[in-house]
Order: sequence, then C-alpha cells, then structure tokens
Amino acid sequence: MFLYPFKTIWLKTSADRAVIADKIIQQTYLSDAGYRKTDNLTKFFYGLANENEFVLENIGNKRIPSFYEGDILGVGEETYVKVRMGAIKHIRIYILYLLLLATGLVFWLRGMLGMDLVDNQIMLVFSSILLLLLGYGYYFIRQFQRKLTSGIDFFRGLLSADNITADEVPAIFKR
Repeated sequence: MFLYPFKTIWLKTSADRAVIADKIIQQTYLSDAGYRKTDNLTKFFYGLANENEFVLENIGNKRIPSFYEGDILGVGEETYVKVRMGAIKHIRIYILYLLLLATGLVFWLRGMLGMDLVDNQIMLVFSSILLLLLGYGYYFIRQFQRKLTSGIDFFRGLLSADNITADEVPAIFKR
C-alpha cells in the first residue's frame, strides 16, 4: 500500500521462547506478568508479552517506532520472531484516515471545478483543513521512516537475533 506506515521483519535467534519473553517483559512497564513494575530498570514499553506473542506501545524511547506486535515461533535453539512495527496501532485507523482524505479530495475537486456551488469562504476553510490533513500524514509517515532503522536495531540487540528475510523462515511458521 502507498506510504504504508507499517513494517514487518523476521528475526532468528538461538534463545528459546521463555528467554525471549523474559527479555521483552524486562523492557515492559505493564505486562501480562502481573501488571506491575517489579524492578527499578528503565522501561520502554506498555503492553503485554508472553511466550507466544507480544503487543507493545513505546512510551519511553523517542528514537523507535510507536507500536510493536510480534509472534514468537519455533522450538529450542531455532526460534523465529515476527515483529510488526507501526506508526499507528491499528491498520483500520490508517485506512479510515486515507478514506477521509480521499473523500475530502473528491469534494475539494468538485468545488474547485465548479460542479458544486460552494461559498468561497467555506472552500477556503475546507482547503486549509485538507492541507492540514495532508501535512499531518506526511509528517507522520516521515517520523516513522526515520525511526524504523533504530527500531529494527533495538529489537535485534534486545533479542540477540539476526535479521532474516521471509524466504528463510520455514513455511510452517508463516501464517
């Protein structure tokens, strides 16, 4: 999708599921492991994590993307982690934003071409709102693209993992 502010990466690590989940929980302020902060370490995420999956929101590191979802797949010393990084928590919010923007552009074009009789003051306000939405979308996507590399590096370092392509992952783990 055009300018889609989400990215999926695959990581391969030799740690087992419990170790990976523990490393993620250590970085998570509130997790499904008791919903409390158990130590004085700096926490970067709010969310839940277990040995199968994690859903995290970035609250403490301004250099990495805002939202992470992941699946921990594999057994033993061959564990694969599928990480979906995003600028927006849910894809449906992004689609709603695109639909709002597309609808606004259609009505703006109809007004500019004279197909609809619209007062000039209303058209000026509508144009400024539309430009504001376009600017916000551009800013949002640029911020995500700048944070993407450091987000990948953060998870690679946290899990002591190698970044691999989807072709290198066994077919049984792809869903």
